[in-house]
Amino acid sequence: MRLSVRWWNNPAFNIQHPTLTILLISLLLPTQNSTLDAWYYAACVRHQHELLLPHHLLYNPAGLLWTRFLELLGLHLDTLAALKMMNALAAGASLWVLGRILQRLRLSPATGAAWVLVVGASFGLLRFATENEAYVLPVLFSLLGSWCWTRYQLAAAPRPAGLVWAGVWAAVACLFHQIHFFWWLGLLLGTGWYAAKKIRAVLLFGLPALLVPAAYVAALPTWHEPLTLPALWRFVFHDYYAGLAGGSLSAHGGLLAVANLVRTFLQIHGSMPALLRAAPLLAVVPVVCAGLAGWAMRAAWQSSRNRVTLRSAEPDLGSSSPDFRAVVVRTHGFILLAQLGFAAYSEGNAEFMVMVPALVAVVGSGLRWMPARALAALGVALLLWNLAFGLGPSYFLRFSNTDRLLTEIPARPATWFLLDNPNLVLNQLHYRTGRPTGPPNVLPAPTLLVRRPGQSAARLRAWLRAQQQAGRPILTDCLGGPRLLDRAQLVYGDQNAELLQGFRTTRLDSFPTFFGPRYLTKISSKP
Repeated sequence: MRLSVRWWNNPAFNIQHPTLTILLISLLLPTQNSTLDAWYYAACVRHQHELLLPHHLLYNPAGLLWTRFLELLGLHLDTLAALKMMNALAAGASLWVLGRILQRLRLSPATGAAWVLVVGASFGLLRFATENEAYVLPVLFSLLGSWCWTRYQLAAAPRPAGLVWAGVWAAVACLFHQIHFFWWLGLLLGTGWYAAKKIRAVLLFGLPALLVPAAYVAALPTWHEPLTLPALWRFVFHDYYAGLAGGSLSAHGGLLAVANLVRTFLQIHGSMPALLRAAPLLAVVPVVCAGLAGWAMRAAWQSSRNRVTLRSAEPDLGSSSPDFRAVVVRTHGFILLAQLGFAAYSEGNAEFMVMVPALVAVVGSGLRWMPARALAALGVALLLWNLAFGLGPSYFLRFSNTDRLLTEIPARPATWFLLDNPNLVLNQLHYRTGRPTGPPNVLPAPTLLVRRPGQSAARLRAWLRAQQQAGRPILTDCLGGPRLLDRAQLVYGDQNAELLQGFRTTRLDSFPTFFGPRYLTKISSKP
């Protein structure tokens, strides 16, 4: 009994209490509204198609190994569900490693646990911990790199192996997603800047990065490319050459970056008014969260005014030099700025900010006056909000309904389907059938068709009339459905209806969703 009590009261365990909570939530509340990318990655793993994708080279192979491991244990889960479980476990492991880093930085167990709660309750982490996307695993490996790097920096007699392992984990993170190059770069620059023997330290950390080009060289033949430098370059940066990724410096990108930075911590979406109309009691949540956040800010303000007193009263939890703790904080501050800068350059890409809460915690550990109670209140507010408006609805409610389309499209090859989200349907068909090439009768909605090179509204209408004359029916699901205050509605509005003016539209079927029915509509020429 005494051993049990000691284990429960151990500071290393206490700092991980929030980790267990977030892990349990992530495992119990996987999203039931997976993204088109989630379906695509699951299809690739399930049918072993395109396992080595350049932008996140090792994610699908890791998923394949995970599903095989579960099968060895006798657990024959649906592939998509298994991959969501993998990410939930990776999120829990990430929080555990973060807690170890904060403990190494000599935070009190209460303050460390509060920071872990803030990070774990952030929507950026919860969103991808409950989904099959490629953003949580690289955070885990980058944090492992930072853990080894921090141990090396704070050790009384640092061992070279610690720096080598830091380089290994940081390089592996880049193989799971290229965006983590900036985390690796920050640790490399911090290594060179603060080391006494700079060249030796840089080599110890940097040499493991050769794993990255070696892995891409090994993967190149799977894409049937010649083993040449130009082919390797195009393979590594495939998404940029294919137009799937890119960016520019613009005011628009900066605004999106600010908006998505907020959404990294707090779920804000155009579906919230509909949720509040359906469940008015949810209106209590913003009030409670605002009260908790206000109390947290007041407590933080009071502590900041008394920080000299708090610092002198802080318990001595170790003998590590504060200067070396500052090295860790400053290095991760640079990484944080680099990641945010690239996310802003990439049109404020929210997926490129998943690592931000963890980096904020490491940098925030330098605010020794920050009271644990303020951080804990903020963490509880974030968790309550994101459960109410993020994970809960995503698990319990159905935002889209493609079941009928998945049966109608293969059964009617002579019919054109102009779909609001064609890639989602195509990836779901890929997952179901194992055929990576989708049926040719699936096309985007009219608003997207007219944006293709060489297309226009007049050409779209002429094509519609030609198909009618050829006897090919045209169906669409982009008319008369729910209107949410989301990005698509703000950008496109009612353009689909405007483009189809002059044609007869007849509703043939409806698909129930939480936000209201979506309709399958036939487009035909007026007599």
